[in-house]
Amino acid sequence: MTNCIKRAVGDPTNECIRVPKVYDWVTLNVDEVKNVTIPAASLTLINDAIAAGNQLNVVVTVDPATDIDVNVFNVTRKIVNINGVDTSIGCAQILKTVTLHISVFSLGTPTVPIIPPALLTSFDSTLQFFERAGVCFPAEFTADNIISHVQSVEAFSLTSFPVDGQFMLQILICQDLQVETEVKLEVLGRFCTPRDNNIDCTTGQICNPITFPEQCPNLYPAD
Repeated sequence: MTNCIKRAVGDPTNECIRVPKVYDWVTLNVDEVKNVTIPAASLTLINDAIAAGNQLNVVVTVDPATDIDVNVFNVTRKIVNINGVDTSIGCAQILKTVTLHISVFSLGTPTVPIIPPALLTSFDSTLQFFERAGVCFPAEFTADNIISHVQSVEAFSLTSFPVDGQFMLQILICQDLQVETEVKLEVLGRFCTPRDNNIDCTTGQICNPITFPEQCPNLYPAD
């Protein structure tokens, strides 16, 4: 919590609150190499530049917020042995659709470099990745109980020239899945009330950074 000033009213009482309960939380990491076909018009420009002795730089960009769609399209149930106990789990089937923005820059020739590099051509390519994840999945749950969050994405070309009319790209995606549902909890607490607006903000005062208590590393998470 931030160190906002607030005051509690009355003695602690049992209150009912609504919160998401996490049943499972797993990470999924994609590290794959894919071949991307270069459009004919772009390929002609690239081959002409290479024939003229130009060196190229291939830049791949992708925005995790707008260029990735994660769809948990099915969950099947399976019995697996975990620590000697037969346990029912859900096997989530996940389809990632990623749009890559590929730009090819000409660096000029070794004797006549182009500074800064000149954009030669650009195009988009859409790739898909299929994954499975075994998760805690109570019988009442559906795929809607699985929440996905893409943490980061990296993509880059392994070559600066076409191979059989394609670029060979490596794609790295870090993602986590949470299985959750809304629950009602009874807690011991007191209601808070706002304070008066009695702090002078005219001298450039800024909010303090958000901090959290330190984790107990010897207890959790486990090695």
